[in-house]
Amino acid sequence: MDRIICNQSDIRTAAEEINYTILINSCCREFANSTFYYGSPKYDEVLGKYFDETGHQLHLKIDFPEGIEVYVPLKYASESGRHQYYFPVVERNLSTDELRVIDMDRFLELVTSQALTAHPDATVENSKERLHNSVDNIEKYLTHFYENKLKVNKAEMNFIEAEQLLAIGHHAHPLTKGRSGFSGKELFTYSPETGGRFKLHYFLIHPTCVTERNVEEQCFSEIFREDLLKHADTNVLGLLNENPEWKVVPAHPWEAQYLLQEPLVQEMIANEALYDLGAWGALYTPTSSVRTVYNEESDWMFKFSLHVKITSAERVNYLHELHRGHDFARLLATELGQKLKNQFDYINFITDPGFISVAYKGRVINGFNTSIRKNPFKGEFANKNVSLLASIFQDEVLGEKSRMANIIEEAAKRKKQPVQEVALAWFEAYIELVVPATVTIFSEFGIACELHQQNVLVEFDDDLFPAKIHIRDNQSFLYRKSREKALTALVPDLATQGNAFIRDERLLDLISHYFLVSNLAALVNVMGATGLVKEQTLVELWYKKVVDLKDEDETGLVDYLLNNRYWKVKGNLITALLNVDGGEAPASVVMVNYPNLLHLRFFSRQLIFPQPDEVIYSRYFPKEEVTIRIRPIDLERDLEMLHEWFHRDHAKKIWKMDWPIRELEVYYRTMLAGNALSSYIGEANGVPTCNFEVYWATRDLVGDYYDVLPSDYGTHQFIAPTDPKKKYVSPFTQCMVDYVFAQPEVGKMVGEGAVDSLASMMNKAHVGFKIEKVIEMPHKKANLNFCYREWYWAKFPQNKNIVISPVAEKSTELVSHE
Repeated sequence: MDRIICNQSDIRTAAEEINYTILINSCCREFANSTFYYGSPKYDEVLGKYFDETGHQLHLKIDFPEGIEVYVPLKYASESGRHQYYFPVVERNLSTDELRVIDMDRFLELVTSQALTAHPDATVENSKERLHNSVDNIEKYLTHFYENKLKVNKAEMNFIEAEQLLAIGHHAHPLTKGRSGFSGKELFTYSPETGGRFKLHYFLIHPTCVTERNVEEQCFSEIFREDLLKHADTNVLGLLNENPEWKVVPAHPWEAQYLLQEPLVQEMIANEALYDLGAWGALYTPTSSVRTVYNEESDWMFKFSLHVKITSAERVNYLHELHRGHDFARLLATELGQKLKNQFDYINFITDPGFISVAYKGRVINGFNTSIRKNPFKGEFANKNVSLLASIFQDEVLGEKSRMANIIEEAAKRKKQPVQEVALAWFEAYIELVVPATVTIFSEFGIACELHQQNVLVEFDDDLFPAKIHIRDNQSFLYRKSREKALTALVPDLATQGNAFIRDERLLDLISHYFLVSNLAALVNVMGATGLVKEQTLVELWYKKVVDLKDEDETGLVDYLLNNRYWKVKGNLITALLNVDGGEAPASVVMVNYPNLLHLRFFSRQLIFPQPDEVIYSRYFPKEEVTIRIRPIDLERDLEMLHEWFHRDHAKKIWKMDWPIRELEVYYRTMLAGNALSSYIGEANGVPTCNFEVYWATRDLVGDYYDVLPSDYGTHQFIAPTDPKKKYVSPFTQCMVDYVFAQPEVGKMVGEGAVDSLASMMNKAHVGFKIEKVIEMPHKKANLNFCYREWYWAKFPQNKNIVISPVAEKSTELVSHE
């Protein structure tokens, strides 16, 4: 449970910590400068004393330029990369060893210094101002929820409740609740979080200035005119009657005031091409996007342009986006739409069948651009139990459990089943709805939907399980370039103004960001962070579902999901520091690598997280009369020994780890906390003699130099003695290879020994490794080498049936485990 809220000070602290957490996670995702750090160091007095005082054992360590490092205590370390933290955060200046608590402003300054190393145009000032705006807004929204006793994470909600009870918002955007442009009063009037209600503002515009589309017969301007005739005063009615051919155009009331200040609009007024009719009619309320408004009795929702920076972009509808939404509605009106409906009757596309745009003297006035969306949550359907994903994924807040926890626990009560069992079934039900459909809609129909947390709505059944999916925001849908001929045969001018045909490879990266990371990985994260199911367990279920689809896809999407080392995700923090408006310049949004989460299916916890203080493998070699034992390193008893080993002459040249012991301790404390590398001690007849490391190659530097597979694992081996009688090279190497190949996740072993270490390569060749090629790594020129089980067993057939046991059998007979 999160902090207990007792007063306004607690709410302010909660608001700061919510945004600070998102900022830290954005830094981790977008820069390669963070590691985990475990334990309290023995040889770093300042850091050790501070950690002992706080009592936190696991930290995120972030290294910044000019010798600055930051430590953040971890509450939850996520496999999918969205961690949770304790506060405060501390900065250490390595030149002075001074530790000090830092706030978000200082952290953002450090992040900017990191960004400048690759992005010289990065600047902190604009982002800092909007970060403060986000925190201030979160505080106001939390206060509103708290004072009005609103439950933001209850299990059941109707459409508009879920849209308006988002305390946290965008988990992957550091400016999550930024609303630059709203004044204090406007913030409360126009924010979904405060449930503001307002009338639409109308204009009467000369028909030559208005472009409108509707897939259905009636023009929307006529619908608006009919509505005004019911509500307006005599002055407005007079104007409507005097100008029967003129178009009635609505606007968001905030945007209307913005438009009235625009020189081009003022010129239209002066030339009597536009009349300001004012605000009339029914009350509308904002949905989670802020600019899209809803009335439970209306057939339509309206997605207005809004020159307010929400997160980091002014939310303006551009003409090509309006055409995209309209084009998709036209496409659904063809046989393709009926086929989609027949094949996926549990998916509802909330279409944008029409739009209105205004231009004067050849110049489009974007503030008038409005997309008109069907409202499936009208009348009797307004109270359906349906929620956007962002609401379902909302963390603990205001003393409430996470919403996912509340949903699963209530579902478990209704089903009278254990919570973990229900959580697994819920996850499977969700991926069964969305994963096959997404692959088929992309491969067979050629459509890439933008399936992020804001655009996907889940409709629940009576047991609170996902039963139906609603997908909105068609103006962001794109089409496979390779399917252009087939799709334009259905709608001949499809996307001619929407620029929506995109090469398939580019679409895969966009699907990665919106669907794989923002949608599915986020679901894995929230279930893991809530303690419902371990993340790796969920990934294995997801992986299995994708594998089942291999034969149904020829587009490369399934291959991308399964085999790409990295997926792609938007670098929202870097983009904000570059002051790029993603809406105006989407091609300028920075994309960064995101390690393929499905590769966790091949993550060996045994190799990377072995149980400490236990001998994991012992084997007796009668010829050498030696018992080899392997155990994970124990820093308390091994650090000084390893420090001495690496300072031996034969180690310095090859291993280059003859560091001060404080630096060596940092190396091991970050290694043991991380998820890519582990270290072991080998003992010969009880005497520590060997050190070897096992690493997951897909998360290691070596993966940059060949087509790495997620089942590849590598090793580094160091024999401490120089006396040949004490080295036991072959027994140690066999035990190392036995142990690695015993793990079912391992496909092949990898090595990258320095080319000037002939003995190392000869030792590898001795057990079956073969050189693939020579590679130039930053720190060495190396022989990239591989070994498969069959190659190893060809060298040592007697080892094929080895049993990995902590107890060595002093017998030449080996027991088969096959």
